[in-house]
Amino acid sequence: RKGIRVNMNKTKIMISGLGLNKLKDTGAFPCAVCRSGVGAKSILCTKCELWVHRKCCGIRGSLTAVQNYICPRCRGEARPLDGRPASQVTVDEAALDVVTNFCYLGDMLCAGGGCDLAATTRCRVACGKFKKLLPILTSRHLSFKTRGKVYSSCIRAAMLHGSETWAPTASVLQRLRRNDRSMVRWICGVRAQDMTPLATLLAKLGVEDISSVLRSRRLRWYGHVARASGSINTIMDLRLPGKRGRGRPRKTWLECIQSDIKECGLSHTDPQDRAAWRHGVHS
Repeated sequence: RKGIRVNMNKTKIMISGLGLNKLKDTGAFPCAVCRSGVGAKSILCTKCELWVHRKCCGIRGSLTAVQNYICPRCRGEARPLDGRPASQVTVDEAALDVVTNFCYLGDMLCAGGGCDLAATTRCRVACGKFKKLLPILTSRHLSFKTRGKVYSSCIRAAMLHGSETWAPTASVLQRLRRNDRSMVRWICGVRAQDMTPLATLLAKLGVEDISSVLRSRRLRWYGHVARASGSINTIMDLRLPGKRGRGRPRKTWLECIQSDIKECGLSHTDPQDRAAWRHGVHS
């Protein structure tokens, strides 16, 4: 029978939606609710004896004033650790596993949405490439400008792969800046204790700040989307029916684009004009 051949043994299913991902423990002391590492602003649950973030504890006011605290996980009010609606789905008598993340063209897609997993994966890939190119990036036979070109074309390109479609949060931007800053210091032979400004190191290597690079890549991709004539353009105006949930929604990609356009002064530049838009993005 004619058609596309699919290897059902290797086929996976990912069901996307808010809270449909699987929570994984990170840090030395994972939060009892979100399972990510806690810091100074946290409170101890007296029942499970796990620390809880201030944003996850549901307490308004001072944390020290609360005695015998019980976390939302122990009260049964937190979301499940495994948000998958099913572990397997049957298609044509074949049982397919339901996964919480999927790698597509080097970009990690998460069932719960967002770009946290994608940014973490790209930082890990960039660190691996940085270690391989470390003899070149720290060679004294090469000028700092040459090292900066190698770093920008090999390391940053790997770190920001697929970032054109990201809507990064403050924590994601902080992760990217932290990884980029540590590698720039290593190339320049500077320690964090030296208190050398990052702008000085970037000028020494002849590279831009990673936030500016991320912004230019996002605006360049927006120009391609605005000039497209297929579904990639029409889906930006898609409005889903239904009532929005309680609380502030996640920052969308279009909101990031509007902020980038305002910051770069491209409000009066038409993305349909490719030459003008390209000149405005690169300038």
